Amino acid sequence: MKKRISKLLYILVALALVVSSCEWNPIMWDDSKVFVAFSTASTDMPEDDQTTTNSESVAIVVAVNALDGSPAVTLSFEFDTTGIALESAAFEDVDFTLENADKTLSFPNGWGYDTIWIKPIGNDYFTGNKQFNIVLVSNTQDIPFGASNSHAIKILDNEHPLSAWIGTYAVDAQSYGDPENWDEAWGVTTKAVDGELDQLSIIGIGHVPSAHTAIIATIDAEAMTITIDGGQDSDAYADFNYTESYVYYGFSDLSLDESAQLVGTISEDGTIAIDNFGIRIEYYGTNYGVWDVFNTTWTKTAKKSVSRSITIDKAKANL
Repeated sequence: MKKRISKLLYILVALALVVSSCEWNPIMWDDSKVFVAFSTASTDMPEDDQTTTNSESVAIVVAVNALDGSPAVTLSFEFDTTGIALESAAFEDVDFTLENADKTLSFPNGWGYDTIWIKPIGNDYFTGNKQFNIVLVSNTQDIPFGASNSHAIKILDNEHPLSAWIGTYAVDAQSYGDPENWDEAWGVTTKAVDGELDQLSIIGIGHVPSAHTAIIATIDAEAMTITIDGGQDSDAYADFNYTESYVYYGFSDLSLDESAQLVGTISEDGTIAIDNFGIRIEYYGTNYGVWDVFNTTWTKTAKKSVSRSITIDKAKANL
């Protein structure tokens, strides 16, 4: 007991010496913490389908980071297409309109948020995606601009030749490894590939779309087929600590043909069907095995992706 008390006294004395030797340095607010910036760096917005209303204009948020009670601030911005090829550049009143009264934002409290409202303009012909930048120009208090003082806007053309197959999908993946028990439901997003009018970027194979690497598919709108080259990494099961998840043509016995392409069919209503969808998993650096082979049916959904529903208990005896 005495030894414990002695040790406790030594600790208290040591702490007292440390505290007495240090100056009190409270956290202070300084000018470096005052800035103006966009809340995000970029926005993709679909071209107006000419049936939407002003309530569906897209909000671009600008923030002034300052202390309460700071002087009121008025901020000005401009549209800019510097560095964007003419055929890809978007222009005000041609490709979009500004819903604000003018190109200014007001912060009467000297801090907070205000919003730039952009409304894409639709047309009936394919021009490709259009781009422009919103640039913060000046403000009445000369507050420095943060790193995000330019915001990139991409207007997605809805007359793309592959528009019927661009969007979000609920994918019913029927397992060959253990039917019903190992079936999976994927939420997949497909996007156009810039400069390639016959290709789609696919994100979400096997998991949540935002967590994935895109794989590329080629669409033949005459033959109504979709083709995926084998060997592409989709990061499908990264949350299960598998480092790579490659897609290949697979068989019902869970073997793979790594030299074959995956070929499926497409329908005018946007439906996609791909059988023999094999996924090979790599883990622990050099080990690998077949996760499963699926017969997949892709059904077009609304703009929001379907969340995953995966049977996680399949650690898979063959891995």
